[in-house]
Amino acid sequence: MSIIILICSFVAALLVSGTVNANQSDWQRARLACADVGIDPSSAAFGQCVVDLYYSVWDEQNARER
Repeated sequence: MSIIILICSFVAALLVSGTVNANQSDWQRARLACADVGIDPSSAAFGQCVVDLYYSVWDEQNARER
């Protein structure tokens, strides 16, 4: 449950952040966010965090277009 709260926090931070380098991919930003919360990059949880975070941000960005 707490990981969901952390992911939501990072999604919000990514959406409002204007300081992220424009050349970084969304996948890279998701990887960095998951690493920042301390998830081991070699774990399955890390991969799931990256996928969930990436698609959460993607959904939020594309919800505005609907």
